[in-house]
Amino acid sequence: MSKKLVGAAVVGAAILAVVVALFRSGEAPAAAPPPSTAAPSPSAQPSMAEYAFPDVADGRGWAIRIPVPSGWAVTRDKDRASYRSGNLLLETDKVPITQEDALSGLKAIAAKTHYDGSVVTPVEAGDIPDAAEWDYTYLRDGTPERVVVVGLGAGDSLVTIRFEAPPAEFDRNRGVLDAAMKVSAPG
Repeated sequence: MSKKLVGAAVVGAAILAVVVALFRSGEAPAAAPPPSTAAPSPSAQPSMAEYAFPDVADGRGWAIRIPVPSGWAVTRDKDRASYRSGNLLLETDKVPITQEDALSGLKAIAAKTHYDGSVVTPVEAGDIPDAAEWDYTYLRDGTPERVVVVGLGAGDSLVTIRFEAPPAEFDRNRGVLDAAMKVSAPG
């Protein structure tokens, strides 16, 4: 049996034991509060997501630094970092790219999808000269979500900034993405 399967079984048994204990005691677990849809305070000091490229420039290396919201729930998986506040999601990631530039890279990714309103265009993003933006809408569990992915060319990698929100909340919270696009890299 794999370690993941054994681990999942142990966690499942522990959760079941807690639920049974709660019902036997007659207490119901407290309901989780609804997610907040409030945008971050514009005066809040952002944190930075950093993607290092140590093997360039004769070993001197450099990094792309992306301003991300402080105070949002953060999860990490390898190079991907997800920042969530209610229905709003900002993700940063670094992926290998076989195309020559960010625009071609995002167009290749977009061509494999069939999202409504899918458009890829060049864009300015802080200190990064090679950047593109992909704008589209998709259905998550039957509900539309609007997404903008900004791709930053970084040699053989594409660093991405992805902002997702329900269409009704997207424009009024666009400042989250605009702040993240103020990326910095060495000049």
